[in-house]
Amino acid sequence: MAELVESDVIAWAESALHTKVVQCTRQSRDNGGRPAWFITCRNGTGQTRYYIRGNRGPSFEYNSIYSLDREARLLKVLKKHGVPVPGVVAESANPYAIILEFVDGQDDFTLITNQAERDEYGRQFGAIMAQWHAIPVSEFQQIGFPIPRTGAEYLVQDLDVWEKGCFPHLKEPVPLVTFACQWLRRNPPEPPRRPVLAQGDTGPGQFIFKDGRIQAVVDWELAFVGDPMNELARIRTRDMWYPTGNLPKWFHYYSEYSGTPLQLDKIRYYSVIAMMTTALALGPVVQKLDPRDVHAEWIAEEIWSKRATIECLAEAIGVQLEAPAIPTARPGRLSALFDVLEDNLREEQLPRMEDRFLRYRMSMDLRLVTHIRHLTEIGREIEADDLDDMKAILGRRPRDRHEGMLAMEEFVKKAGPGMDAELTRYFYRHAMREEALMRGAMGRIENAVVSPVA
Repeated sequence: MAELVESDVIAWAESALHTKVVQCTRQSRDNGGRPAWFITCRNGTGQTRYYIRGNRGPSFEYNSIYSLDREARLLKVLKKHGVPVPGVVAESANPYAIILEFVDGQDDFTLITNQAERDEYGRQFGAIMAQWHAIPVSEFQQIGFPIPRTGAEYLVQDLDVWEKGCFPHLKEPVPLVTFACQWLRRNPPEPPRRPVLAQGDTGPGQFIFKDGRIQAVVDWELAFVGDPMNELARIRTRDMWYPTGNLPKWFHYYSEYSGTPLQLDKIRYYSVIAMMTTALALGPVVQKLDPRDVHAEWIAEEIWSKRATIECLAEAIGVQLEAPAIPTARPGRLSALFDVLEDNLREEQLPRMEDRFLRYRMSMDLRLVTHIRHLTEIGREIEADDLDDMKAILGRRPRDRHEGMLAMEEFVKKAGPGMDAELTRYFYRHAMREEALMRGAMGRIENAVVSPVA
């Protein structure tokens, strides 16, 4: 599927809506996101706003399963049952996009500073989630959603999609992800009392709020039928981006409204795949970066995802983690050039950009420059420390990072459960070193922490 061209999208929207688009704003988000536009159309003597949601493009392999038309079908079912979601106005295969009703309000949960207000939204969200969990899953089966039966299927029906969209498309293996996937498959929990529709990427930042009320729950592309504890684990992921301030209270609100008892060990287990989904989606993307894409954001999110994944895996198996020492930067001959480049982009170029989307694009470039600076100033030391760590596991020191990734991948594939603790501790140190190379350029996820479940 080709990348979307804005002029084509707007021309289609005008034809589908039988109106004229008088204003168009490309959505820019600090955590990446799919191509999307807010449009205003002339409607007689007035105007009507809509939201155009576009396809992510060919870099994201999971779109072949978790597609835009699948999401549109789901929104129609949810709307029928009174779940507050945007209505589907029009759909198109070329350009691949859908037009949704515009929902007025905010989606940035970090704008709420009052904890009582945060908790009130958590209460409302728990009630709405219980509402969509109450819908018989047979209705979702009718629109193409498979229904898991065994404990293993509650994991692998979702995990299979991500693995197929990741591993065959990697240029270099990501052994941390391979290890986590193997651990999940070896340790499936018991199936739930009954399956539910899981939004798949749910919680703060995924609903629009205004005047103290949740107006709509948005972004259903990753939905699947699964365990309700898996759904709660996904809130834990969103909490890292948009902190609730009291995550256990959100869980209890849901339990009260749904009548579903909390199973904390299951939430911890499903937190591993919840955190890892981003790394599985972005593994091939960061290895084949598109200059026109949100390159620095994808790098940051993949790094964050791997660190959060291994932290949750350590929590699930009861392993204590110890952060590695990070080398101190020693500015070299290139550091002064980075100073000049960053100053020019930030102080001269950025202020002259009036278009919001172009300013967002420049912010990506500045974050990429920061990452390259770290690679230049401490990259060699970071790699040397990681190779020393690999030697302790492999029995030999790889020549370089690439050889190390290949060797660790082969080791992980053959390792049994007896190596889980040692590999978990190593991969945590590895992830923390990668994060150090993106320090100051992680965006919204900078310094994010995994909240406890109780």
